[in-house]
Amino acid sequence: MSLGRYLLFGLTLLVALAGAGLGTWQLGRLFDRRARNRLAIEQSRLSTVDLTTATLSGPIGFRRVRVAGRFDLDREFIVRGRLLRGTPGIQIVTPLRLAGRDTAVLVNRGFVPSPDAVSSFGRQRYAEPIEADFEGIAVSMPDDRDGQPFQRPDGETWHRLDRTTMGARLPYPIAPYYVIRTADSASPEHTIKGHSLPVRLDPPPLDDGPHLAYAVQWFLIGGSALGFGIVFIRRRPTPSEVPP
Repeated sequence: MSLGRYLLFGLTLLVALAGAGLGTWQLGRLFDRRARNRLAIEQSRLSTVDLTTATLSGPIGFRRVRVAGRFDLDREFIVRGRLLRGTPGIQIVTPLRLAGRDTAVLVNRGFVPSPDAVSSFGRQRYAEPIEADFEGIAVSMPDDRDGQPFQRPDGETWHRLDRTTMGARLPYPIAPYYVIRTADSASPEHTIKGHSLPVRLDPPPLDDGPHLAYAVQWFLIGGSALGFGIVFIRRRPTPSEVPP
């Protein structure tokens, strides 16, 4: 058997191993997501926590909370690249200084349309009263430490929330979770498609996401590569491949 056939078979084995590894990794992410979803469902059934008198600790799913304090509108964050019911836009995330606490909590105040899903044209129009008292959903904040912002002439925008990187922008500590402000009667009067702006958001969906589909795809790629390699290595060489 020629060296070339051995090399090609070895290449198919590498592809098969890579496919198996990536498929296993996606399954791991699926199991982790399901565990987080179970935690979120359990916590969503608990009573509302008043963050002015209590502190959340440990893993946080979708915990109903009440917050009261002052918005720091001068230090809010813009999360770019968002889509809501077919409309491109941004999300406005504003620090809230909790009453009687040194630690602030980031509040996702909602969605504002933007043609390029980046620019925050006149977001001051969507400012809310500095004094706030409302209920929302607390969700654990990602902390990958790689959420560097994108600098623009009209300010910086972020691809996603990141606790360490965003916390470094603020002169006070922030909680390890953020709060999604749910719909209420205090929404501003600006509207889009019948909704007040910022449009209040729902918590992230509690589903499996794309991980199972990705795992199946990687296993199929790996299995196909291995099958091709086996068929190729077992194939009888043609007369032109037989050395003289």
